[in-house]
Amino acid sequence: MLNLDHSTDIADDTESVSISRLCADIAVVIWDLPGAMRASTKCTLEASDQLVPLVSLNIPLETGGQRVLWAMRTKDQPINLTLSAGSLGPTEQAVLYPADELASFDVNSAVNNLSAAGHIKLLNNVLSTWRTTFRLSQNQIFAGVAREITLALTPEPRPVRSCGQPIDGQYLLETVIDPVLGDVSTIYAISAASVTALPAKFVMGSQIKRGGQSCHLLVESARSLPQSFHLVLCGKNGVAVRKLADGDSQQADFEKWWAKRHGDMDLREFLIRELAQVTGAGLATAIDMQTRAPLTVRQIAKSATHPAAEIDLALALDGGLLVGGWTHDPAAMLSRIEYLSENGSILPLQPNFYKFPGKTGEREDGFGADVTGFVAWLPQSKNLGPLLQPRFQMRLVSGATSSLIPPLQPFEASAQRNRILRSVPPQHARDQVFENILAPALQEVEHKLGKTVKIADTKDYGVLPDNPVVSIVIPLYRNLDFLRFQFSAMATDPWLVDNAELIFVLDSPEIQDDTEHMLGGLHILHGLPFRLVTMNRNSGYARACNAGAGVATGTMIVMLNSDVVPCANGWLQALIQPLLDQKKLGAIGPRLLFEDGSLQHAGLYFARDQKGVWLNHHFYKGMPGAYAPARVGRTVPGVTGACLVTRKDIYDLVGGFTEDYIIGDYEDSDLCLKIRQIGFHIAYEPDVSLYHFERRSIRRSADYMRGLASQYNSWLHTKRWNDDITELMSTYLDEATEDTVAPYIVGKSERSAA
Repeated sequence: MLNLDHSTDIADDTESVSISRLCADIAVVIWDLPGAMRASTKCTLEASDQLVPLVSLNIPLETGGQRVLWAMRTKDQPINLTLSAGSLGPTEQAVLYPADELASFDVNSAVNNLSAAGHIKLLNNVLSTWRTTFRLSQNQIFAGVAREITLALTPEPRPVRSCGQPIDGQYLLETVIDPVLGDVSTIYAISAASVTALPAKFVMGSQIKRGGQSCHLLVESARSLPQSFHLVLCGKNGVAVRKLADGDSQQADFEKWWAKRHGDMDLREFLIRELAQVTGAGLATAIDMQTRAPLTVRQIAKSATHPAAEIDLALALDGGLLVGGWTHDPAAMLSRIEYLSENGSILPLQPNFYKFPGKTGEREDGFGADVTGFVAWLPQSKNLGPLLQPRFQMRLVSGATSSLIPPLQPFEASAQRNRILRSVPPQHARDQVFENILAPALQEVEHKLGKTVKIADTKDYGVLPDNPVVSIVIPLYRNLDFLRFQFSAMATDPWLVDNAELIFVLDSPEIQDDTEHMLGGLHILHGLPFRLVTMNRNSGYARACNAGAGVATGTMIVMLNSDVVPCANGWLQALIQPLLDQKKLGAIGPRLLFEDGSLQHAGLYFARDQKGVWLNHHFYKGMPGAYAPARVGRTVPGVTGACLVTRKDIYDLVGGFTEDYIIGDYEDSDLCLKIRQIGFHIAYEPDVSLYHFERRSIRRSADYMRGLASQYNSWLHTKRWNDDITELMSTYLDEATEDTVAPYIVGKSERSAA
């Protein structure tokens, strides 16, 4: 369209060329070419001054010929343009004036003589290429032009209705789409002041009713959606335009709406996944939606002739699904168990699928397996969110299927870990089960658990030393039975009182009051200052120790169990002195005794079990406390974390205890191997003795004593350190197998540290 002020600047035979102002400093040149021109003809626009950026668009006209549009930024001065349709086509001359001298863009002229397909092509380019190239998303005039082009295509759009806000700022919208539209690739929102491409947060219904397919969208907006709000859904075969229903922007109550629709499986899983990505309220709402309106549990009851199945474990994790349950197939009619995903695809649980003899407790004699248990890991490329009831089905050989829905699953990391640890009987756990099924789940859950752990409270009793030689870190977990004996022994040790910083780390905050009461009384009784660090939740041995090390200020650090009690004064000084004297010494441990005086620990070594897994063992465990070979100081493969002394800088350098072992085991040998890996050796000091009332805390954890956690830890430890342990144990083979000990040789220790 020509500006009247410049009509004389375009020749009389160029009525097919128009130049107008789209918005701001953006101009649009439109050139209509006659029907004789081939659609493949390449049209060019040349200017006396460089025009960057310059975007072009060719659209066939309904009456033949084609319309070419160029969009560009104007200059402060007029620019001569040359429009060319190739060597055999016409050429036109025009002048591009500054934007404020051009007439406004005329939508009617731009869409005149366009077919529906051409109109859609223009709309798509305006909303995508023109908007992004010239950064026009927040331009009010551009938004008006986009809306005019949209309404010229669909003068009376069908409504999109608000279903309310699941959380503040997130609007759930509902409409119906013709399936002919095809897969929706992009959705644009047009308001009076902006044009934006919405994130792909929508779900299409799986069923077609009355020729339409339901579509639900989540739209983020800090303000109420305006009445001028339009949606353009771009599909494979066209576009669908929708307008917010009149008076529908604020009135819908999501909770009332959800109470009627929570059984829509696809919608349910879509909302759970999308809301969970909104930190804070989104995750809480996604969980609350499921716990308030759980799905009906579906299982197929056992029969003497027909297949049966139940899913009792279905943890939706970031990396995939961990699934467990049982099947019963007396007539060999069962084909497989399948997962029904949100997008409608059906995924078999193979190949990471492991079967084992299982029991439901229904056998009258109470013995033997009566079902086939299974556990499976199904990797997922898309995070499912906190989906507490994933859907499954049992498929028969005939092709018939039956729905399976598990009960609500735990969403808290520690509860998920407990469920995983009960997924396979310990006697049926195999390396491939850990490698392909349990490890991905346990590693993710442990990582999540670690992210939730922090120090909740720190309390000092008395005045701690300013520059302690050593920090003693004592993790506390439930068991306080030996704390008064341990505390009294330390409080009566003069060197320890003068040189040590005492740090208790409470890893079971539920007993904080009892612990503070006991420790407060011990402080009043003995006057020994200390610091009590309370974790916000049970985090495991390694995290508790690392938290204590994080607040420690001593040059040396001692990791000491709460059930370890010194036999005599001077024990700490005797353990620290070798670390000060020997530069290559990285850690040292004492002789530990059971309460009857027999040996519990005289150094730690590794030996393979019948499956080839490296297990931790203590030299001469159970032998008399004065057993001669255990009275020889020497380097050893490792020492127990029940009483482990090292330099604080070494501890920090290797990253402290590794935190991905379950509940508490193998962290000590892992730490020793890390210390060895950086060039230091580990020593055993027999002249220092302490009593160790072994595993009094860990025995209170039923999940650990079931055995699966212990097996997983040994598997993980072996996987991580197999080559190092194999090489290391070749040096200690005789001692480990024959209980013979060579005297400490400096040269040997230096070779071990190299």
